[in-house]
Amino acid sequence: MVGRISRKDTTLSRTPAKRPTQADIARLAGVSQATVSLVLNERDASIRISPATRERVLTVMREWGYVANASARSLAGGRNKIIGVYTFEPVFPTSGVDFYFPFLLGMEQEAADLGYDLLLFTSAGGERQIFRDGSTRLWHADGALLLGRDPNVEEIERLRDSGYPFVYVGHREVSGPPVSYVAADYAGATKQLTERLFELRHQRVAYARIGNGGAQPSRDREGGFRQATPSQHLAGPVWTLDSVAEVDGLVEELQRGGITAVLAEQQLLAEELLVCATRRGLTIPDDLSVVELGDSTGARHDGTPWTGLIVPREQMGRQAMGLLVQLLEAPDSGARSESVRCGFAPGATVGPPKELP
Repeated sequence: MVGRISRKDTTLSRTPAKRPTQADIARLAGVSQATVSLVLNERDASIRISPATRERVLTVMREWGYVANASARSLAGGRNKIIGVYTFEPVFPTSGVDFYFPFLLGMEQEAADLGYDLLLFTSAGGERQIFRDGSTRLWHADGALLLGRDPNVEEIERLRDSGYPFVYVGHREVSGPPVSYVAADYAGATKQLTERLFELRHQRVAYARIGNGGAQPSRDREGGFRQATPSQHLAGPVWTLDSVAEVDGLVEELQRGGITAVLAEQQLLAEELLVCATRRGLTIPDDLSVVELGDSTGARHDGTPWTGLIVPREQMGRQAMGLLVQLLEAPDSGARSESVRCGFAPGATVGPPKELP
């Protein structure tokens, strides 16, 4: 049995130039270096360390100012309580109004609550890549949160196959086994907003977007629109425009087809719909109701608030961090996904249609 260590038993000099090593702590605490490692990493449940021994090791660490080397702990299979954050494009904010700021805020708050630090990976060296020269720096962290509107799916699949723990922020489908993600429920929110238009007695409702509709969030929104179209109504078409230059023609088509409401996937599209409708003598929402599906926290250029959905970005960041920590604590649990409900902005761009002549 090892008794209390007295100062005369120590040979380590307390000088700034001498940083105590794990071997020093083992000698000072009267235990093996393997025991010190187990106390640090707490990863082998099959080996029991008595509370007294654990406390003696921790006391020596505190007294001598021992700080574990996080990289060494990670290489040894332990946990260093660091979570990485990686994005596939430069999205880190320069101001509080940046679209990605709430995601990062939620991650930071949840990490602090759970006792983790965040490590930002910028993928230095030009093109953003998770893997470079056959390896990835993400291994410096216990796990990582990934986000970005246009990710490299092949790299995500390679990271999954490597066994590295991560959670994608946003709905992410890949080939082969699924990956863990936390996503806004765009389909559910769009379905509810579309149903609301029918409740207001709109008979013809359309969906429009600018750009490629192949992105997962775009497919989710369109899916919600199609789910909400009841058989007794004749739904309007889904338009995919190449640019805002085509919006005026879209408004003409809406008028010709007797469509009185449209769901606009982006705020840019909604704004241009307003401009083109006004130019044609139409008013919103009297002549045309517009639902803005991007993020309706802003207002029209005239100050009128948009009706639409609110992306729960801060909550998504929080929930993604929480899910990743759960996966770290239960590494054999398999991929998991969670959905976060969107908020709704009542706004002033939706109303009942005019009585038809």
